[in-house]
Amino acid sequence: MSEASWKTAEFFKDAIVRDLSLECTDSFTITSFEVGKANEKTTGYMSNIYRVLIELKFDKGTAKPTSLSYIVKEKTDTAFGSGLVELMSVFPKESEVYEKLLPAFERLVQHEKETVRFGPKVLKTTTNPDTVIVLEDLSRGLFRMREKSFNLPVTDVKRILEKLAKFHAASVLYVEKNGAFSNLFAEGVISERTIDALHHNESLYSAFVQSLRDRNMAAEYLQPLIKFDGQLLRECCKAQQVHHSELKVLNHGDLWPNNVMFGTDDLRFLDFQTASYGSPVVDLLFLFATSATELMCDSLEELLQYYHEHLIKTLQHLQYCKSIPTYTELLDQMRRRSVLLLPPLSEAVAITMTGLTEPSDMEMITSEQPEGVALRKLVYNNPAYVALIDRLLPRLYELRLLK
Repeated sequence: MSEASWKTAEFFKDAIVRDLSLECTDSFTITSFEVGKANEKTTGYMSNIYRVLIELKFDKGTAKPTSLSYIVKEKTDTAFGSGLVELMSVFPKESEVYEKLLPAFERLVQHEKETVRFGPKVLKTTTNPDTVIVLEDLSRGLFRMREKSFNLPVTDVKRILEKLAKFHAASVLYVEKNGAFSNLFAEGVISERTIDALHHNESLYSAFVQSLRDRNMAAEYLQPLIKFDGQLLRECCKAQQVHHSELKVLNHGDLWPNNVMFGTDDLRFLDFQTASYGSPVVDLLFLFATSATELMCDSLEELLQYYHEHLIKTLQHLQYCKSIPTYTELLDQMRRRSVLLLPPLSEAVAITMTGLTEPSDMEMITSEQPEGVALRKLVYNNPAYVALIDRLLPRLYELRLLK
């Protein structure tokens, strides 16, 4: 198999010029070029991810950095979820977010006292012969992911919510000034077009419900969940429909700890490949389910109030004159769309808490072979996960998020 065309020093020269804002007189030579893993594993969800290390030598003296690193996302047919890449136009969507939307959003919300950044800078995108996105390596700026892949502390969740409120508000103003987003953002991960490709979600949810039956979960908590068995994805499609009178935002679509990098005083979002236009509670429900699972038991209303306050603050700063949902209206939207909690709770949270991280684990847990059935039983009977669900379901019921 031939080496990908982007894995050459020559490919990165224009990205370097863009990154360092070089002039035509700033000539340089690449003295070292290395392609390696971006983290513990190269294969991500729907793409391959690499870190490229480069050493430069400038022909003239300069204060520009000479040790560089970049993150490369590469389209692949081998990553778990790769079947969705074409169906969801993942790379065109993410390229448009990085190239066009994030810079526009950042210009809208920045002011004299604050420069706002929502994600890494994009430095190059190509579709032929290889489809890749070259991004700023945020670790150069001392940004780091949290070690936990779920259930962050309240301080981290509030930092995410504050930045998310600004991102959502900026997207509202963008539409006011520029018109609707392109059709790339009409749908998220779960849609009528992707139901067949996401059939594994239904089998995982069925295993989750069966585990509750086996543990004799109280009927008032179990019955609302049973009615979605076999229909979860279609119900999620319905829940994402937005009434014309509701506030609509660009949702990140996959906002969990592995897609956030924290700096000392700021943070950045990663992976906009499932972004979609709709109700802000799409992002909020996914974030709460994956990043604040324990906190939902005690602090969900406080967290929602915190997001709402920052959403209002940013929209008012942007002189948005149309109706803004009240806190009560936002909570009501969450209740009407609470089925969107169930896919991440029964999949991402359960799997992550069991420590399954490899693509082969995902393939196995969705298999109907005896090994797959046994692995699902292991996941849904994990004592830590059982304790979390037993604590969470009564609270969701109390908040009317389970009715």
